[in-house]
Amino acid sequence: MAIIISIETATTICSVAIHKNGTCIALSEISEQNAHSSQLTVLLETMLRSHSLQIADCSAIAISQGPGSYTGLRIGTSVAKGLCYAANIPLIAVDTLQALALQAKKKHDIINTKSTILCPMIDARRMEVYTAEFSYNLQSLKSTYPLIVTENTVTDFHAQNTYYLFGDGSQKLTTILHQKNILYIPNITNSAESVGELAQQKFLSKDFVDVAYFTPFYLKKFQTTTPKKQI
Repeated sequence: MAIIISIETATTICSVAIHKNGTCIALSEISEQNAHSSQLTVLLETMLRSHSLQIADCSAIAISQGPGSYTGLRIGTSVAKGLCYAANIPLIAVDTLQALALQAKKKHDIINTKSTILCPMIDARRMEVYTAEFSYNLQSLKSTYPLIVTENTVTDFHAQNTYYLFGDGSQKLTTILHQKNILYIPNITNSAESVGELAQQKFLSKDFVDVAYFTPFYLKKFQTTTPKKQI
C-alpha cells in the first residue's frame, strides 16, 4: 500500500494532501499572505494527526517542483526534504504546470480532440507568465517557458487548434486574445490533490529524485529590488 504526502507551494496557494494507492483521502488548502512559511507544517501535522498517521507510515513525499514563486518553492522543498530525511523515504518531483493541467481536467469539461491543447499559466509578475502546452492526455507538446504578454502574443496560438487557458496567469491574456479557438477556464488553482495523483504514477515506476541534490525548477532567477532611499 502506497501512502504519499503531496505538497504544493508554487503559487499563493498552500496545499497539502494524502493519497493512498492514488486516491486522495485528505486535502487541506489555504490562501493567505505568508501561508507557506507559517501554515505549511501546521497543515501537515493536523492532517496526519486527523488520519492517525505518522511520517514513518508514509511511502514517499511528492513536491510540486515548479515553476512558480521562488519563496514558495524553496519553502515547500525544504519541508519535503526534511520529511524525507526524517522517515528515510523517497522524494518525488512533479511538474507544477502538468499538475495544474490535470486540475483543469478534473474541474472542467474539456473536449478531447486531436486539436485540444491545454495551456496552464502561472503568474510570473509584470506581464509575464510561466506556461507550457499539453495534450488532453497530459503529454508534453511544448516545454515550460516564460511568455511575455504583448499584442504579438497571438502569434503563439495557431488557428487550427483549440486552446484552453487557465491558472492565475491566464487573466493577463484576456484583454489581448479574443479568438474563438481560445477558451478561458476560470477559478483553476494549483492543488496538492493533482500533484499526488501524478506522483502515484512516478512512485510505481520508482521515478524518484535525489533528496540531497534536488532543487526546484525556478525557470528564471529570483529578482530582488533595491528599496528607494528615504528623503
